[in-house]
Amino acid sequence: MAGRYKQSATVSQHPAAAANEKAAADKEKEIAELVKQLCPRGISKDERRVWSRVAPDLARVGRLKPLFVDYVLEYCRTKVEMDELRQFIVDNDRTYIVDGRNGEQIKNRPEVGQLNEVKRFWNSMVAQLGMSPATELRFNDKQGSLFDDDFGSI
Repeated sequence: MAGRYKQSATVSQHPAAAANEKAAADKEKEIAELVKQLCPRGISKDERRVWSRVAPDLARVGRLKPLFVDYVLEYCRTKVEMDELRQFIVDNDRTYIVDGRNGEQIKNRPEVGQLNEVKRFWNSMVAQLGMSPATELRFNDKQGSLFDDDFGSI
């Protein structure tokens, strides 16, 4: 990169950078261990794939606790079911044609209604776990309480 000063082969780092990197690596090890420890036994391969994707992120923000494992597992099952229904609809078309006394009618497959219901349930679970940008705001503590007075001692 061309610039005003000569390129240096060595880049100096702040002394705390190594300590911060080690702390971050240790934290990631803790998260991986927690995810592995709390992963339910006997779940399907697809459910485990969803768990492996979602659980570390929930653990990083403090939302993966032993008490919540069943709920997160239900999220994983719902996500797998939603993906399977969506794939079925892609493979078999969204509609079918019926010939009746009223002539030819185009109807939605029953799986379309099931998918819509599963999506509503999934959306509810996303909101409960704070996994969308809008619901994540409920989980941060930046607003504080009405009764906390940071300036009371002044």
